[in-house]
Amino acid sequence: MEIIETSTTVRPAANLTPDEKRGLLFDVTCPLEIPIEDFDENWWPLVSNIWTQWNSYKQANGNVRKDFACRLTKYQESSSRQKENVSIEKRRITKTRPSKLCHAKIRVLWLISLEIVRIERYKDSPNHTHTVLDSDRIKRSQAVQILVKNEAVKNYSPPAITVAVREYATELGLGTSVSELKRKEVSNIKYKVRGPMESHLFCNSDLKSDISESISFLIEKGYRVENYHVSHRSTKSTKSTKGIVFAHPTQLEKLQSHGWLTLIDSTHKTNKYDWRLFTLYVRDTYGCWNVGAHFFVSNEDCDTVSEALKIVRSSFCRWIPRYILSDQSSIEAKAIKKAFPGISAGEQECEVILCVVHVIRTWMTKIYEKQTRDVMNAAMHKRTKIGCEKLVQDAINDCPVLTIQNYIKRNFMKNTQQWGLWARQHSPLLLRVTSTNPLESYHSELKRLTSSSHGLIGAVHNTVDVDFKKISEAERAAFEFRTKKISAYSVDNDIIEEIHKFPFPLQRLLVKEACAVMNRIEKGKGTLGLYSLNCHCLFRNRYLLPCKHIFHEHIYGSTKLLTVDVWKAFQGMFEECGYEIYENRESVIEFVQTKQLKEAEDRRLTVVELTERIRDKYWSVEERVILRKQKLLFLC
Repeated sequence: MEIIETSTTVRPAANLTPDEKRGLLFDVTCPLEIPIEDFDENWWPLVSNIWTQWNSYKQANGNVRKDFACRLTKYQESSSRQKENVSIEKRRITKTRPSKLCHAKIRVLWLISLEIVRIERYKDSPNHTHTVLDSDRIKRSQAVQILVKNEAVKNYSPPAITVAVREYATELGLGTSVSELKRKEVSNIKYKVRGPMESHLFCNSDLKSDISESISFLIEKGYRVENYHVSHRSTKSTKSTKGIVFAHPTQLEKLQSHGWLTLIDSTHKTNKYDWRLFTLYVRDTYGCWNVGAHFFVSNEDCDTVSEALKIVRSSFCRWIPRYILSDQSSIEAKAIKKAFPGISAGEQECEVILCVVHVIRTWMTKIYEKQTRDVMNAAMHKRTKIGCEKLVQDAINDCPVLTIQNYIKRNFMKNTQQWGLWARQHSPLLLRVTSTNPLESYHSELKRLTSSSHGLIGAVHNTVDVDFKKISEAERAAFEFRTKKISAYSVDNDIIEEIHKFPFPLQRLLVKEACAVMNRIEKGKGTLGLYSLNCHCLFRNRYLLPCKHIFHEHIYGSTKLLTVDVWKAFQGMFEECGYEIYENRESVIEFVQTKQLKEAEDRRLTVVELTERIRDKYWSVEERVILRKQKLLFLC
């Protein structure tokens, strides 16, 4: 390192490497003088992460004096206050940096008339208590951030940017600064430069041009697109609403093949016109969720949404849904009824079923009386219509609040087939897919990219990007469906060998159920004494596969339920098909072993039925005794 000394200061040579410059500004052992332009452009960006401004003073002659303290000084302690009423398990895991780790300071003088910058150690300032690398771990220098931003504008992925920045930094002599550069840091820096990267997502023209550009882009990407408008006549005037329906041929193929159960939902704030984006979502034969179609609507009303659904089912593909899972939107429900009139039009009935999560959220606010809400939750999970309706009536009769009684009567008494799980017992698929959470997850991923300041062209760009990502994920899931094998060390070899003959997603479910046997044993639970495969637990009803109770009986019980023939029968269900087998329970094989075992199972069910009757009578007597005691206490 070549240094030119004067009587009081040091003027560094011009051929110093960036790492040598950082070393001089990190540990200022003697005053330095550097030209202003050179300092601002080539020196200070190298140490902007090491020093943070402490105070500044502008002199009358234009000179500026600034004092800087080491970033690790951090005078104030981080708050350790915890949120009230939040359990330890649910608290966010946060990191706090300790304070007062280093007390090094420097003074920088911008001498305007001389066009130089003077850097000197602050009076009585100690040396750093750490290395330059420790400062880099806290924050990256401006020089490194500029390198990352230059690559981020090219819209490369964080891993690719990390590799490129390390190469460039090494060539520039900044290898030490990026030796521990992480992808997460690159992602955070990249997120801040979204503006320059998203210039193509903003449309400065009018709505008509924006629609035209969006349609052209979709057609270029291979989408089928149809632009439409709907007239609304009123007594005073005639208004019209607009919409754009678009779908990729791959998506339409899945919608036509697997649209028996379709999820529908809308999202907002994806464009500056506040056009709502509706998405149809289906689950394919490999258990992977896929988009069926999209449509933008200028106004979320029944007629506009209905017209879009008609275009999808008649113009785009032969979409014949049996069930459409929706939230409690009356607009969506009416639009579906218009688009799929059902038996009255000589076609298959299409039923609207409600998302269980949305219903429970509504109950949390509307049915604020907890005991009544608990009864309604129990009614939702009843397996029979009679049991469900009885609990709903009990909730109404026992509710002390008249407004809640009227609310339940008006909204949930006559439509139990929409929200009650008793109406879905015939289909394992309906028992498994009870909410629109998969579609909401898709919309959340999309909204991380979109903005309410984007034009329609921006929303379309981001939608296409996420769609192609989902298509790629579906292709990978299709490849792994019958090729990938799960590894499990806590399952017997003979069982894991049979499990490996199932599709990969089902292997994970079966291994989880087999491992759950040990948890049952640790809790002191014994076998249920099953004589056949007719277990009525939730897993068995949802997946029609051996559950933990069957595994428990097979491994530790007196009856070996999972024989070679039984395993073959289970595996044969998926030889020529995938998840579509779960649409109807009628397509599933019933396993009957022997006449003796069937008779034993009948006897067991009879005993269980008698036990339940006796238990019900006991509890009814117990309730009458409690009521009588309460009356006596009241009279006393």
